[in-house]
Amino acid sequence: MDMEQLKNAIKIWGALGLIVVLGIVAAFISLSNDSSARFKQAAREMEEADDEIDISNETPYTSYRKRSESFSGGSSEYTPDPESAPGSTVELDIAPLLNVSSLSAGTSVPGPDAVFVFTGQGRAHGVGLCMDGVKYRALAGHSCTDIIHYYYTGVQISNVDDNQPIRVKGRDGQVRTLPLKEYLYHLAEEPETYPYEGLKVLALAARTYTLSCIARGKHQGFDVCSSGNCCQAFSETKDLSKYPNQIRSIDETAGQIITYDGAPIIAAYCGSCGGHTDNYEDVWGGQPVPYLKGKPDSYCSQAPNFTTTVEISVADLTSKLNASVGTLELIDLSDRTPGGRVRTARVVGSSGTKDIKGKDLAALLGFRSTRIDYTFR
Repeated sequence: MDMEQLKNAIKIWGALGLIVVLGIVAAFISLSNDSSARFKQAAREMEEADDEIDISNETPYTSYRKRSESFSGGSSEYTPDPESAPGSTVELDIAPLLNVSSLSAGTSVPGPDAVFVFTGQGRAHGVGLCMDGVKYRALAGHSCTDIIHYYYTGVQISNVDDNQPIRVKGRDGQVRTLPLKEYLYHLAEEPETYPYEGLKVLALAARTYTLSCIARGKHQGFDVCSSGNCCQAFSETKDLSKYPNQIRSIDETAGQIITYDGAPIIAAYCGSCGGHTDNYEDVWGGQPVPYLKGKPDSYCSQAPNFTTTVEISVADLTSKLNASVGTLELIDLSDRTPGGRVRTARVVGSSGTKDIKGKDLAALLGFRSTRIDYTFR
């Protein structure tokens, strides 16, 4: 083969190689688009309670689960009663109730003048009880027991002494010793107008959470504090005469707590789960907690402020993100928990990418939950 023939052969093989490479790239793009479309199709799910139990910095469940001897004063097995709890065995399909787009796997910015329309659902962490869901389940006729067993997996109802002393650090900084029931009387978690069965749910959850704090030694020098973001909202100046329903709900459930494996559970609760609660480990990390498992919740969608909408221009969002990625091309929100909360948002621009935490994106947009999605207008 002379030199001219060699050159021609190289050109031919080079052209064939380029065709093969282009074919592979085209197939990859097609597969990626198809996967994105399937994800969007499959992932359909995605009023004001200022205080919710956040256990992100608490002792892992496995380190205190056996410290239960003083809480095992008797327990009751659970058998759902479909007549006392209408619909307790069937969860409604929430997708038709949500006025939001499918979960975004990264929709390209249509142009520099486009406006992002972000939607956020729910308030706070979304683990355990959803208090909006509790409210509307109670209004629908569900019993206290059925509501508890829906949100907390595999638990029992046990009995303790409602007069045992509790050391409470109040809003004024003083540490007071009160009987457990007296401490519960002074909680300020839900309004007096909250449905009565829901108040009973709250009484059990609050009583349980208090004892779990003691079992874990959460505080030194006192048992619980007055902060709703750390322990439970407590007011030493609460006028009890104005809260007969709350008092009655505590008295009617006297001594009842929620237990798992003989120990009081960490009875986490939040204002609204936004349509789906989440697993402990997917929100706060660490080992799974068997009774804090994610559940679909269609009932909280009935709350007037279930969905919050924020509109922001591409230019303003680019500025707020401070991502230094050049011209904003898309925001990928596909990294989510099983309950639909954004773990990490990937910001893609003309000169690079940057990952930001879902909670940071929520804070930037003014949302109180990371169940976030977006469209454009």
